[in-house]
Amino acid sequence: MEIYPFYGILFGGTGFLLGKVGLDFFLDKAFEKISEYIMTSIIFGILFGTGTWLYTENRYKKYTANK
Repeated sequence: MEIYPFYGILFGGTGFLLGKVGLDFFLDKAFEKISEYIMTSIIFGILFGTGTWLYTENRYKKYTANK
């Protein structure tokens, strides 16, 4: 298994977490349970990382097929 999907999961989830916390901070919302933030970030990161990886793999296969 390649490590590239892990980068999408890590960076996508981290970006989502920081964005959600920052948005809640600027909108003066009370912070909810930190476990809720972390779980939604993990789920988003997995979906984002997998989706990005599948998209780039599809583009690569089309590119190599046309050579």
